[in-house]
Amino acid sequence: MTDPSLRGNLTSFRLPDVLTFLASARKSGTLTLTSGGSEATVFFDKGSVVYAGSNQETLRLGAVLLRKKKISAEQRAAIDKLMHAEGGRFGQIAVQQGLLTDDQLRDFLKVQVSEIIYDSFVWPGGTFAFIDDTVLPPYAVTIAIDLSNLIMEGARRIEEWEECERLLPDNTVVFKVVSNPDAEKITLSLDEWKILFLINGRRKLGELALAADEEPLHVYRVIYGLFGNKLIEPVTHTPSPDDTSRTKPATSPLEETMRQKPATFSADSTVREVADDTNLLVSTEAKLSYKDVVKPTIAQLTITNGEDAGLMFPLTESEYLIGRQRDNQISLADLGVSGHHVRIYRGPDGYAIEDLKSRNGTWLNGARTFHALLKNGDQIRIGATEMRYEILYEGNAVTAA
Repeated sequence: MTDPSLRGNLTSFRLPDVLTFLASARKSGTLTLTSGGSEATVFFDKGSVVYAGSNQETLRLGAVLLRKKKISAEQRAAIDKLMHAEGGRFGQIAVQQGLLTDDQLRDFLKVQVSEIIYDSFVWPGGTFAFIDDTVLPPYAVTIAIDLSNLIMEGARRIEEWEECERLLPDNTVVFKVVSNPDAEKITLSLDEWKILFLINGRRKLGELALAADEEPLHVYRVIYGLFGNKLIEPVTHTPSPDDTSRTKPATSPLEETMRQKPATFSADSTVREVADDTNLLVSTEAKLSYKDVVKPTIAQLTITNGEDAGLMFPLTESEYLIGRQRDNQISLADLGVSGHHVRIYRGPDGYAIEDLKSRNGTWLNGARTFHALLKNGDQIRIGATEMRYEILYEGNAVTAA
């Protein structure tokens, strides 16, 4: 194996400096960046970036296309399934299926490479090693990226990330939605609403970026904006993620519970302004109200097995917790069900289901799931209890407004 001609620590030598040196020296070779379990590989040809790869799921091409709304979650799952069955590359299959043109694929590969490098810019530390040998993977599609612009954008992101870490220094903090926001009528951007829906009083700040499938910098910006506008607040006591093996008494009115009372949002004014010396507040594109982004849906859950077979639970409210404890909106006397097992909430596309780190998991149509949009006829299993989800009425959200 060829020894690196350049190596060092990303704490001592910032990534923008390393990239600037490689570009100015017109180096050809392979730069490998590592930090913890994250690894990125950047390929250079005479100082220009021609390809990059990462071991992070959120930086795969399919994840990038989904974030950019070029494909749907169903199309991504179908291509992944085809790749596992028959082989091939995600981009090539997307072109074959008519989802992308060759030019669009090349453009999105540039976006993917840029995101891989941007992600590396905000790593807390790590190492780099450069080898004077460019051996591209056989599936690589070479591109040309303006490195100077990429470095300038990366440097800006470093400054914003450091500001986010200063304002939100603890990535283990858990946020919940404020029950009665100061603003009676709230409007946010669609991205801000989607992240707000993921704040469930259990996820740590560091876990929200993974759940949102977005760049951590974007998620931190939105979280700080929501926090600065007093739409969310830290949870003062975080429960054990699972309580299946313990029996708890009924929760008294004075006890803190992890059931998050859904905030009541209405339609037509903007979030109040909050004095702050940063630019990380809620987006200036915050024009969508709750009713604009949430699809009106009335549905029901029906237990399909055991002694309670046929028992129905209508779903008309914004949120339901299901579990063994009595403070859940739907309480089940099933020893395989956790105290707070699963959350069902109404989101932009209808009701969604979210596992609350239960011990025995949540199963949707025979496959374990952690977060998914529910569709008519879906079969849900938690513990030994099986339920069928049925949509009784479905309207449309006015997301184009």
